[in-house]
Amino acid sequence: MNHFRQSKPLEGVYFADFIREVVEKKSRRKSAQYPAVYDAVIRHINRFSEEYDCCIFTNSITEEFLDDFIVYLEECGLRHNTIVGYILKIQSMVRKASQYNYAVDPSYEGIDIRLEETSAVFLSMNEITRIYYYKFEKQDKRRAKERIRDLFVVGCLTALRYSDYSTLTKDNYQGDYIIKRTKKTNVDVKIPAHDYVKEIFAKYNGSIPCGLCIQYFNKYLKVIMREIGLNDKVTYSFTKGGKLQTVTREKWELISSHTARRSAATNMYLTGRMRTLEIMKLTGHRTEQNFFRYIRLTGDDMARAISGDMYFRK
Repeated sequence: MNHFRQSKPLEGVYFADFIREVVEKKSRRKSAQYPAVYDAVIRHINRFSEEYDCCIFTNSITEEFLDDFIVYLEECGLRHNTIVGYILKIQSMVRKASQYNYAVDPSYEGIDIRLEETSAVFLSMNEITRIYYYKFEKQDKRRAKERIRDLFVVGCLTALRYSDYSTLTKDNYQGDYIIKRTKKTNVDVKIPAHDYVKEIFAKYNGSIPCGLCIQYFNKYLKVIMREIGLNDKVTYSFTKGGKLQTVTREKWELISSHTARRSAATNMYLTGRMRTLEIMKLTGHRTEQNFFRYIRLTGDDMARAISGDMYFRK
């Protein structure tokens, strides 16, 4: 597949096969979840090809093709942001095919599709404190609920992903810092340990409760958040199947393992004492644009954050 030295572009090759080969090579140094997303893209490309009785090559990916493909994905009932993710990955693969000197149609860059704001929520420091000190009543399940709650609080105060905060051991707790090589990005991070995190390490004799699959964790995390009473109403809109839908949910329904990371990043930003680039060093975001899309601030949150600025004083 290494055709960099060719004097002129080669003909197009089957696009799905090209993606599969690239992913196979790159997956050796990527996370285990990396191939799964591209598998979904390949499945949809193959189904589109069958439904419309057409062969899709690297130079078949044009602006017109992507417009039709977006309509197809909407008819499949996919959410807008899922479609955006697929299109961006397709464009990235066409770009790579061009680098490998395969024939491509430059019009594929003409599609500019943007992410819409998601329903993701964050927990304030007051809510995290409320969660941390909550006393579970039922003795038979109290221990299991405490383990899930404590693990979640660690995530809320470290900005680590679930794959990282659920695998912390006493070796990661050094002095007053959490030191961890992240699974997804393979970089070392050093995070000051919050007092709650120190107490949790002490509670479990230096070993964070772990060993839970993420599906089990998310299922029972919602049960715990409902019991604690995080039932504020949250109204949000999203596009699914090409149609705008507006729904209202209680907050506990929207909380998941990843809420912890969003909460940590947002609360760090709201302190006003940490620079954005310092927080990005912990979260792994490479651009401020992506960072600010990631954190969750309502109008009230922003108003409180800037209320002490000199601009609003005499």
